[in-house]
Amino acid sequence: MKKFLEFLAEKNRWAIVLILILLLLGGGVWKLQHNKINKLKNKYQAEVNLRNALTDSVIYYQNKEQQWVAEKLTIQASVKDLEEMKDRLTAEQKRLLAKVKEVNEKNAIITAALIQANFKVDSLLHAGTVIVDTTNKTVEFIETNNPDIKYDFKAFGVLPYPINSKPTLIINSLFLPNEQFVEFHWKNEKKNGYPIAFSVTNSNKYVKVSNINSYAIPELQKEIVNPNGWQKIGQWFVKNGKIVGYVAGGVIIGGGGTYILMK
Repeated sequence: MKKFLEFLAEKNRWAIVLILILLLLGGGVWKLQHNKINKLKNKYQAEVNLRNALTDSVIYYQNKEQQWVAEKLTIQASVKDLEEMKDRLTAEQKRLLAKVKEVNEKNAIITAALIQANFKVDSLLHAGTVIVDTTNKTVEFIETNNPDIKYDFKAFGVLPYPINSKPTLIINSLFLPNEQFVEFHWKNEKKNGYPIAFSVTNSNKYVKVSNINSYAIPELQKEIVNPNGWQKIGQWFVKNGKIVGYVAGGVIIGGGGTYILMK
């Protein structure tokens, strides 16, 4: 290589300029191809994430406070794209899309969620106050100490007289206090481009989320919103690609020209 460069310097200095120009052009072509590959890769990954979100089901787990958390992947696509694939959406996803479109008429929506939850009391053994009224033949069950449920039940006709009487029950009050925490977060799946997931946490164990459907605009991507160090460098080069290209080209050509003129 050294002899080759010496030969060029002695015989044809302009050949060095040509080589430098070819290197510059080659770098530009490589950059264009690299950007094109990244765009195709991102498009493919977005399609995979959308398919996964549309077919995902709710998973349940307990957090460190022993509260139950319901989590499901978030749908990321434009409203137009979702409209075009409406036949692939479930009834709940269609309702979410309708609500997103309704909000979008007044405001540019960023994220949204449709949560279905049920109050469920299963195999509860009463351990609170019991008041028996033999005169009115009633029994009242009152719960005020249980932090997860408050109620006042009153049953009529429960005494064994007459023998064939049928007891009845009146629910005076049923109150289930609950604090609900909702969260959009990045799933820790680097290979899948960190898709967005939506989770709901209920403080009350009797409140169970049966289904979740959430939406986020496609522009919400981890590499844009919360990039790591390498991604920040890559974004800077993308943003300042032309300036970097001009400077690099000037350095190469200027350096080559200086080398020739100084010989």
